[in-house]
Amino acid sequence: MTSLRQCTIVLGLVFGNALIAAAQHPDMHSGPVPASSGQAAFATISEVVRMLKADPQTDWAKVNVEALRQHLIDMDHVTMRSEVSQRVVPGGIQMDVTGTGRTLLAIRRMAVSHSTMLEHDTEYHAIAKEIPGGARLTVSAKDTSDTGLVARIRGLGFAGIMTEGDHHARHHMALARGDAMPHR
Repeated sequence: MTSLRQCTIVLGLVFGNALIAAAQHPDMHSGPVPASSGQAAFATISEVVRMLKADPQTDWAKVNVEALRQHLIDMDHVTMRSEVSQRVVPGGIQMDVTGTGRTLLAIRRMAVSHSTMLEHDTEYHAIAKEIPGGARLTVSAKDTSDTGLVARIRGLGFAGIMTEGDHHARHHMALARGDAMPHR
């Protein structure tokens, strides 16, 4: 027979915050609980909501968690559903990133705006332009004689390059707060 504790753990793995709330109740606490609330987008939204609730300065009239959800959907489409053709260019790589439907639109929103963020970085030169079916992103080292950096750019490829920059978490919070913070 399944115990109440086992059922609580299973439900917690499925519903994330339910286990945390149950674990805070003294009658149900029997050990550590998972830090993650499950699926990555759900976990990100959950963390942002907790941060918004904990901040007394949150202007709930401006909060737009749906904007964050839409951006996370774009991230999923660009990362998991796009096709990438990569070529070596002097000092880096050129990538044609293509898709259809929502993926195409997500590519154009994210690749083009992310190149602007990369261009502000001290290491990268990046330029993106729309092409039929998607975008062409060219990334090279600002110092093309830095063979280690050139190798890193080529090794990262499209998915790795898209993770570069220390702006993602701030961007997600700004979206959820209803503040305009494009990738620039």
